[in-house]
Amino acid sequence: MSADRRIVARGRGHDLAALPTDAAARAAGLIAVAEDLAGEFSLRPLLQRILLRCTELLGCTAGSICSVDEVAGTYRKEADIGVACQSGQVFPLSEGMTGVVVARRAPVWFDRYDQVQGGHVAAEDRATLRGVIGVPLEWRGQVIGACVVFSRDERRLFGPEDAELLELFARHAAIALATARMHEAAEERARAEATASERDRLLGEVQDSLGRRLLSIRLHLDAAEADLAETARRAAELRRPGQARRGSRLRVLVAAGRPLLRAGVARLLSVGEPGFDVVGEAASTEDALAACRELDPDVVLADLGLPAVAAMLLAAFPGLAVVGLCEAGDDALVAAAIRAGARGCVDLGADGPELARAVVAAGRGQAVLSGQVLDRLHRGLREAGQEPLTRRERQVRGLMELGLPDKIIAERLVLSVKTVEKHAGAVLRKTGARNRTELAAQANRVRGVR
Repeated sequence: MSADRRIVARGRGHDLAALPTDAAARAAGLIAVAEDLAGEFSLRPLLQRILLRCTELLGCTAGSICSVDEVAGTYRKEADIGVACQSGQVFPLSEGMTGVVVARRAPVWFDRYDQVQGGHVAAEDRATLRGVIGVPLEWRGQVIGACVVFSRDERRLFGPEDAELLELFARHAAIALATARMHEAAEERARAEATASERDRLLGEVQDSLGRRLLSIRLHLDAAEADLAETARRAAELRRPGQARRGSRLRVLVAAGRPLLRAGVARLLSVGEPGFDVVGEAASTEDALAACRELDPDVVLADLGLPAVAAMLLAAFPGLAVVGLCEAGDDALVAAAIRAGARGCVDLGADGPELARAVVAAGRGQAVLSGQVLDRLHRGLREAGQEPLTRRERQVRGLMELGLPDKIIAERLVLSVKTVEKHAGAVLRKTGARNRTELAAQANRVRGVR
């Protein structure tokens, strides 16, 4: 098949409503990306994360994202995975896979990378590459970039279905590029117009404007994330014939330190409620983290007596639905769990139907608090009397309480060290802790309430 016949033109938009709507919201990568963007406009880490999702979507391990300047007739390598694509270098639009994509203004794929004229992949990497596919990144009728994915598998041939999936998911890279450009333009205007006396006011106005735009982006990503995750999962299953497909039953992990409590909750759900699959049990916070990575549950029922269980689970898996199990005297633990982002809490005196309703609500992205638990939450919040932490600050706090340095926290959350230092300072200020040692002591006191 010739290169021209492998080009597939797509429409300007995609009907996201046509995608499956019953998929569990487990893939939280892009939500975390939007939060990174809210903290700091660091474009390359954001594009790296989006590129990682694109390569995973197509079952590959290499790719690149470029920004395009059609007026200047050039493109710039912004991010790459698995190949040394001369990131940061600028090339003419008459060369490479990006040049072909921009010229066609549509998805393009080849069975072999050798068919690409003027490619810039290093010789040692070029020898390992087989198929290649690229899609344009469009914003308001203009091509502002390109996303390219490479295959090293002789049997992996790209086609129209791959182009449709990649084009849909890569739109988020176009959002990132366009938003970063708007941010740069806003900063240039602020520097040109501000004086020493009104600089803070002008920068505040820019931040407010960008914050509203980022909120709109996050709402869009929240709505699309679950559908895209389900689409990627189904595409992966189609590439692995014979693998069982998951049904509509909610996958539940039970995390509790007491064996009788774990067994009782698991039995209530697995025997009395046919709509659930209890996929595993965990006896500690560390076991729960490992089980989430291995079993990919939809909902975690977590005994709040486990040390910092809600905060650590949500720091590691921001989109996870966590429901706390609590009892009398757990006021501070309930408040801490809700602040960390738990979907709700259920009293240990609840019966099977009440527990099932809480799990179903959490799986749908809703929150459930019984009357008794709500009273405990109010008491816990009154006792805390602290300024609430943001979602990112809660993630940083959970890792600070483990004694991790800023550099390791930055690697875990894919942030810059400077951004982590800013969040860490906010955590200490809002919690009233004078240093990290005192912050850890506060956490130990909360855990010791039980």
